[in-house]
Amino acid sequence: MKKLFLNYNLLFATITCFLITSCDNKKAEVKTTTKEHMDAGTKTIENMQSAYKGEKTAIAKYEAFSKIAEEEGYHNIALLYIAVSAAENIHAINHKAVIEDAGATVTLITPEYKVKTTKENLHDDIEGEALEAKTMYPAFLKTAETADNQTAFLSLTYAMKTELKHKFFFEQALGDLNSNTLNSLPSKYFVCPACGNTYANSAPKHCDFSLTDREKFIVFQ
Repeated sequence: MKKLFLNYNLLFATITCFLITSCDNKKAEVKTTTKEHMDAGTKTIENMQSAYKGEKTAIAKYEAFSKIAEEEGYHNIALLYIAVSAAENIHAINHKAVIEDAGATVTLITPEYKVKTTKENLHDDIEGEALEAKTMYPAFLKTAETADNQTAFLSLTYAMKTELKHKFFFEQALGDLNSNTLNSLPSKYFVCPACGNTYANSAPKHCDFSLTDREKFIVFQ
């Protein structure tokens, strides 16, 4: 009986030691997680500032590229640039809201870009949209997720998904320009006012990204 009692004491001591150790480890984990969370929160706002700068630059750039395309006789490409510029403006507005809601001030932007021929502009735009959609925005999203910043995550997601579509439109335009089949390019674009999602020729009843009603879409033709 005495031996059994001693074994119970040993078992109790072992369990107590395990629980204390586990609690200490959990405290350490929480401490680390909190620091990562705070660092990610700060970094997310920095990323939003960078994203805002990129979108504001794209707005001005695509407006300028639209004028060049029109001058060169590529009306449908000029129309594409105007629609994409409007979409980028919506992304900029969303990004700005996230920054301001975090109590930060939006950085003053002076857009810097080079205007070339339409063919050269399209080539550069394809690379630029690919970089944003496949590298920049995914990295920003990962940080926003760590920070648990849901509004930043949503704004960045809208932009990333839309940039992929813009890349496709630019690729189509460049391909048609190279093959001299510009008449096949879309002559009408729809832009969702909530997320910037862009549609060519026709649009669904609700936006694929934000579920915004089609009647609210901005139309370019």
